[in-house]
Amino acid sequence: MGRQKKNKPRRASLGPLTVRDALQEDIPGICATMPDAYGLMGGAPWRDPDYVAAGLASCAKGLSGREKLKVARLGETVVGSSFSRLALAPDGATAHTEIGIIHGIAVRPENRRQGAAAALLAECEEYLRREGARVMIAEVRPDAVAFFSAHGYQTQPGPTFLIPSAAGTYVHPQSVPSTTLMWKSCRAGDAVVAQATAQGTALAGVLGD
Repeated sequence: MGRQKKNKPRRASLGPLTVRDALQEDIPGICATMPDAYGLMGGAPWRDPDYVAAGLASCAKGLSGREKLKVARLGETVVGSSFSRLALAPDGATAHTEIGIIHGIAVRPENRRQGAAAALLAECEEYLRREGARVMIAEVRPDAVAFFSAHGYQTQPGPTFLIPSAAGTYVHPQSVPSTTLMWKSCRAGDAVVAQATAQGTALAGVLGD
């Protein structure tokens, strides 16, 4: 008889992938994922449950609720998280309803390449569209540029975004020299956004008439 092959043990399935708004019960999972976010919101503060709890409270009442912490779950396990919101208007207090920002998307290393990051990004984008955003921007780390490019984002030369609109010019300075500023139209077929041209550090005509 020939030598029988031994079947390798399969990794146990954690369950179906779902994405929803974060709840208090998700705080430990957010603390475990968000410090390694693709965007700028990662880092030590997100390892602190009190900091995350404050973020959830801000989502509940800040900017009329126009910011969201979301989690990706495989079964009951949080494997990723994200944070997106409307930009602040020039007054620094109210929401700029035409511009959305994706601050961070993070997935546990052992759960990457399973669709969680793409699902979180899609949920962030859909939320921003519902809130009325016409363009969304992200400032991402070098290892995430290809991911965002694959989902339709275009690189914008730094060191600053300048986006003129009826609500006033939105200014987004590049926070870290090694990061990349990127942008994407929120509405497929929006000719004004699709035909936008980069002029220096500005996106000219993105939110014009």
